[in-house]
Amino acid sequence: MPASVMFLIALTVILAILGVYRWIVAHREDDYIHIDDDPSGKLIENQREAVRTLRKVDRIGIVLTVITAIYGIVLIVMYLYAGLNYNPTA
Repeated sequence: MPASVMFLIALTVILAILGVYRWIVAHREDDYIHIDDDPSGKLIENQREAVRTLRKVDRIGIVLTVITAIYGIVLIVMYLYAGLNYNPTA
């Protein structure tokens, strides 16, 4: 298997792992609004930390998705071009 295809597979696996990590973080997120429920402020800080983490993961996920998609399209175009220009008699 060519290295370019293996790199595309690796990018896809990294994207899948990132998606699972995002799901885990979102699953642990507290969906209730805590304004004055907790005098120590720990619940509010946990919500803020979860939102910060989700925003980081979302940014990385979007960038990585775009890179993977562009790389995949370029790879397909290269293979199609090479396949259409293949001349076994030359």
